[in-house]
Amino acid sequence: MSFNILVLEDDDDIATLLTMHLKVLGHSVLRVTSMADGHETMANNSIDAVVLDRGLDDGDGTSFCKELRRKKNGLPVLMLTARDSESDVVDGLESGADDYLTKPFSVVQFQARLRALLRRTIHDSWQTDNTDVRSEEESSNSSVLVFDDLTINSKTFSVCRGEVDISLTATEFAVLLLMAKHPGQVYSKDALLEKVWQTKFEGYNHAVCCTINRLRSKLEATPDKPRYIQTVWGVGYKFTA
Repeated sequence: MSFNILVLEDDDDIATLLTMHLKVLGHSVLRVTSMADGHETMANNSIDAVVLDRGLDDGDGTSFCKELRRKKNGLPVLMLTARDSESDVVDGLESGADDYLTKPFSVVQFQARLRALLRRTIHDSWQTDNTDVRSEEESSNSSVLVFDDLTINSKTFSVCRGEVDISLTATEFAVLLLMAKHPGQVYSKDALLEKVWQTKFEGYNHAVCCTINRLRSKLEATPDKPRYIQTVWGVGYKFTA
C-alpha cells in the first residue's frame, strides 16, 4: 500500500536518502525544511505520516508536533534527529511523537519503525497484526468496550468519556485497546514494545512511558491517581475495568 509521507528535514543528504528509500517502498514523498512549510504542505495535501527532524530552519520540530496534537491530529509522527540524550528523547516523545529514532540511523530500522507506525493507521490491521486482540473480539462479537464512562470503539478508532470525544494517536489507541481487551493483565514495557511498537529493543522504553503518560493525561480525571491505566511497580502496567 502506498502512503503520502511528509519529511521535514533540513539536511539535503539525509532528505535525499530518506526520499530514495521511501520511494523504493512505493510511497510518495513531500519534503520541506521548515515548520512553516510543513504546515502549509499539510494544509494543501493529504498526508498519511510525518518524518520529523528537530533542528529545522525555523525552530525545534517538537513545536511542530505539539501543534499537530493541539489540533487533534493523530497522524503518525516518527521523530528522526541527532539529539540523542535521554532528556531529548523524552522531550520528543512527550511532544506527541509516536516514535523517536536518533542519527546516525540504520535505514532498515527506519523502514521497520515507519512500517509499524503505518500499520497502526489501517483499521484492518487490528484483525491481522494483533492476534490476541482479534481472537477475543471475534469471540465477543463486539467492537465496543464500555467501562463506566469510558467507551472504546475499535471499528471507528474512537474513544470518549461520557459525551466528550478523546483524540488519540494511532499508537496511543493501540496501547489502550490492547490493555482494555485484557483488563487486569499486567504488561511489562518489553511486552508492550513487542506487541505495539513491534520491537524488542529496550532503548525504546521511553516511548512506552511517554505514551502511557499521554494516555493518562487524556483519559484520567486525575492523571496522577489513575482510574484505568495503573502502574504495577517493578513489573509494568495494567488496565483496570
